[in-house]
Amino acid sequence: MKNTTKSAVVAVLAMSLLSQPVFATDAPSLLDQRNAALNVLHSDLQKNAFKYTVGWPAVALYAAGESVASPKWSNADGSNGITYREAEVRHNIGLTDATTDFESTLLGLLSAGQNPRAFGKKDFLQAILSAQLPNGKFADSIYGEGEELLNPHIYGIIALYSAGVQIPNADKARDFLLAKQHADGGFDWRSGESKSNPDVTAFALIAMNALGLDQSHPSVQRALNFLKSMQNERGGFSSEGAENSDSASTVLQALVSYGLDAKTWQKGGNDPFAFLNTYRTASGGFAYNVGGAANPMSTQNIVMAYSDVLHGKSVFQKLHAENVTQQAAWKPAFPDLPFNHPYYADNIKLANLGVIAGHTDGTYGTNEPITREQFAKVLVDGSLEPLKGEVGPHTQAFTDVDGGWANPYIAVALKHKLVYGTSTTTYNPLGEITGAEVLAILVRMLGSQYERDALSRPKTEWYDGYVSVAKEHGLLYPNFRADTPATRAEVGYSFVRLYDDQIKSAH
Repeated sequence: MKNTTKSAVVAVLAMSLLSQPVFATDAPSLLDQRNAALNVLHSDLQKNAFKYTVGWPAVALYAAGESVASPKWSNADGSNGITYREAEVRHNIGLTDATTDFESTLLGLLSAGQNPRAFGKKDFLQAILSAQLPNGKFADSIYGEGEELLNPHIYGIIALYSAGVQIPNADKARDFLLAKQHADGGFDWRSGESKSNPDVTAFALIAMNALGLDQSHPSVQRALNFLKSMQNERGGFSSEGAENSDSASTVLQALVSYGLDAKTWQKGGNDPFAFLNTYRTASGGFAYNVGGAANPMSTQNIVMAYSDVLHGKSVFQKLHAENVTQQAAWKPAFPDLPFNHPYYADNIKLANLGVIAGHTDGTYGTNEPITREQFAKVLVDGSLEPLKGEVGPHTQAFTDVDGGWANPYIAVALKHKLVYGTSTTTYNPLGEITGAEVLAILVRMLGSQYERDALSRPKTEWYDGYVSVAKEHGLLYPNFRADTPATRAEVGYSFVRLYDDQIKSAH
């Protein structure tokens, strides 16, 4: 989910910090602690019938060598977090347009051994790829909008790296990240002036490693210097002014990603392991605050961090090595919308946003003409304005529109004058829509002033002004023909460009 939580100290670290192996800790004791924490995590997840394992919990389980699909993490009827989450995703539940939602789910799917390009008829990998802006930043939303937050960018880099795919515009992605490094070497979730945070800095280091920046890189050293300067006398770290176990476990993951030995990171005679031991509860779980009860998220973070230490590599490095070859086996969500389709990215974006769900037979209907009732749903569900919230009341305006699924969508589109009937009493819901009609409606969605402009232009055919305005805004699909029915794929192509135009206009 979106996280809105967002002096120079430049001391040169001893080179030993950049060269020690990760196995200097007491592995058997650490293994026992990790396994005890894993048992506590199992009890916590079982309380909700293992419904919520696909996401960061799946990453922790994968790091520990467990599978969310195994009987251990499933119910007696075979259901588990995978089956539950897929049902949610299909119905657009628990999945906003925040890029971080797609990034955390992608990491969970990779960890659960699922195809992230066809889960719940959505392509989580493409959603992140499409969210990247021209400046290299992974936007705050998968609409491709927002540069306020740094966590979508950091998680985007880590998620794509974990998927084993090449990070697009890697140089720009790197430059954007490094430009957000503060004078003290740290990072924060927010862009602009803010106080450096050890958790964010640790994740930024993991992203730097994913981008191929080695230990000698100045930005890596500055980030490590910042973390070292933030270590307290108990061997741990504080975030937002509060000492806690999560910050220490996150720093451990960053150190592992660079092959550093956390045992050598001592302050007041204490290292991060000694610090974290004070957060361990009688149950074997870990509290967020000293003396508190075992916290499910803190326990999960310990499972992940200690597993990384025990393996000598981060969970993201482990996923990367596996998926570099595995990705070739991933199939598309819709058999009639292959990855190499010229309109793939546009139409899968609408599927990712829940605007188009495809047919009940599992196909997308790529080359089928879109019907008037289908288009009404696209207009309402896909509007950047909150039209979807108005869906409910039915219209009685047309004699040929029954009380089925399309009625409330037609009602909303009619209310906002996005569509009109074919007569005063008919709508022709199953009728096809020509290219000219599609563009006329999209111009109306641009705003009333654009429709007035279209109507005022010289014309031979009724649609000439609409086509002219639509062309100026880049809404025409290739091989556009005004009098030929538009296919579902062609409408997807133009509709996504409407998004792009509206987002640009808003800025």
